[in-house]
Amino acid sequence: MKLMSIHTETLLSLPKTNIPMGFSSFELNMILIVLAMLLVLAAPALAQGPGWTANSVVTKLVVTADGGINVRLSPELTNCVSNSGYGPVFASVYPTHPGINKIKADLLAAYLNGTVVALYFTDSSCTVGEMILGGW
Repeated sequence: MKLMSIHTETLLSLPKTNIPMGFSSFELNMILIVLAMLLVLAAPALAQGPGWTANSVVTKLVVTADGGINVRLSPELTNCVSNSGYGPVFASVYPTHPGINKIKADLLAAYLNGTVVALYFTDSSCTVGEMILGGW
């Protein structure tokens, strides 16, 4: 990893002076490197699911050509694979879902009234399996 080696060399080339609390600059540099690596590892996952969303407000509904539904929420979703290519901020209810008409009715009611919802994603593509009208 060339980028990491550049930062490591830069950090390790700092002057070797004593830092308060008894750490040498080398020890402090090593601590900073470990903390930076931990931050990289703690970055959010690329997938939204499976699992429940936070309580959200429906900001947009799309009925797709195949009869499915795409829903956009606030707070925004990320990295979803939406039906019909609507982009990474839309979750999808596919037309084969046995409860699509009920979910569509509840999403529409939530959209019109500003009611909070929570969606359950069955996979990392943000496929909606269940929903709670009124949120948690």
